[in-house]
Amino acid sequence: MEAVSTVEGSRGRDNDVRRLVITIRGDLTAPTSDHSLLVAFSFSSDPVHDPREEVIVAGPELISGGDCYECWWYKGKVRRRTVGDIRVAECEDYAFVVLQREDVQPDLFRDCARAAYCDLLNVVSATGYGHLVRIWNYFPDINAGEGDAEKYRQFSIGRAEAFEEAGIVDDSMPAGTAVGSSDGNLSIIALVSKHGFLPTENPRQVSAYKYPRQYGPRSPKFSRGGCIATQDHHLFLFSGTAAIIGHESIHPYETQPQVEETLQNLNYLMSAMSNPFGDARQLVFDAESMLRVYIRDPNDSEQVADRLRKQFGSIDANAVFLRADICRRELMVEIDGVLCV
Repeated sequence: MEAVSTVEGSRGRDNDVRRLVITIRGDLTAPTSDHSLLVAFSFSSDPVHDPREEVIVAGPELISGGDCYECWWYKGKVRRRTVGDIRVAECEDYAFVVLQREDVQPDLFRDCARAAYCDLLNVVSATGYGHLVRIWNYFPDINAGEGDAEKYRQFSIGRAEAFEEAGIVDDSMPAGTAVGSSDGNLSIIALVSKHGFLPTENPRQVSAYKYPRQYGPRSPKFSRGGCIATQDHHLFLFSGTAAIIGHESIHPYETQPQVEETLQNLNYLMSAMSNPFGDARQLVFDAESMLRVYIRDPNDSEQVADRLRKQFGSIDANAVFLRADICRRELMVEIDGVLCV
């Protein structure tokens, strides 16, 4: 994947103007000589450890061959440090806090998730950036176990307990994604900012943190999306979005109808997120948006890609298609994304 795609917007589509630039490509070439790499999410068909401190090997496998990097570039100084086993990358507007630990079996995962989140949130608090914006969660065997013993439900309990200890309340939840991975790690990657985060919910869906008891002892703690504003740009973040209306999964185990419902939910979320700062901007989820497309069955990847091309046009340089189990067993596809304008 050699073509570079950049999320650009209302400031003249000029990388020399905008501080934050996000690219998807096959290497770590900077968009301009003034931009430094804040983090690079590495996706591969054969994920392996990468010793470079700026690279995050997150776990889900790239469905097509080769390597792909989702790179977050910043025009300004980037500082790196570690706190115990947690990596921190900081710039003027943002910080990434990255925790990766060895996976454990489902009956131990509640305590594992709670401890990991407590440690992560302590480091987040110590950065002084103040606003928890976005969290990506990747871990193996997400659907292992039955009923409340399922690994994802145990994860949700541990995460909720850690948020409570940190004093994070439901209506200030960060955007979030939790899907299965193919490596042996629990990976939690948090984006924080010095700028205020405005969470957004999809009017077509029940807020995840308000799910009824049937989905587990503790509801999933994330918002459907949200945005922040700096002097230079607005950053819009879209959580893992799937075929859920209200709180119920629609078209269980059917990939193509689920893609249609997922796109509908993205459209509703985009509409709800438009004009948050009173500047009359109408957002459009289009070919400039950066997408991560998680697919349970890799044999479905071509039909999913074809549908997205009909929606957005060319997607070859701004979407990654990843093999991943979704948090509900009946869900076949999930999409998250980012738009910077």
